[in-house]
Amino acid sequence: MENETEILGFVVCRTCLNPKAIKQGKGKRAAFVHGRCECGPDTRTGKAAQVEMKAFKPLEEVQSEIELLKAPKPEVNPVVKEVVTKPNAEPQQKPNQDTESKQMGTVACVGIGAVMGLVFGGLVKTLKMVA
Repeated sequence: MENETEILGFVVCRTCLNPKAIKQGKGKRAAFVHGRCECGPDTRTGKAAQVEMKAFKPLEEVQSEIELLKAPKPEVNPVVKEVVTKPNAEPQQKPNQDTESKQMGTVACVGIGAVMGLVFGGLVKTLKMVA
C-alpha cells in the first residue's frame, strides 16, 4: 500500500508563486482535495478554495503562468493632458491631504496598552487597599 497519494495536478500558489501539488483526500476527507507547496499544506474545505484547487492543470502550464506573474510589468506612460484655465479664473483649491488620519503601528498600540494597564492596575490596587 502506498503512503503517498497520486498528484492530480498543480495550481499556482498566489502566496509564494510556486506550483501547488493537488492530491485527493483520504478517509473522512475523501470528498475534498488538498494542496502542498513551499508555504506548507493547504487543507481548506471551503467552497471557494475547493473550486480553486479543483481547477488543477499540468505542471508545465502552471509553470508558464508563474513565469508570466513573475515577469516585470512594462511601464505605461500616461498621457498628460493640459488643463486650460480662463485668464481671470481663480485656481481651484485642492483638499488638504495632511488631515487624513494615519494608522498606528503595532508597537505603539502595545505601548499604549501597557501604560494603560499599569495606570489602571495601580488604581485598582490602591482602591483595594483603601477599602
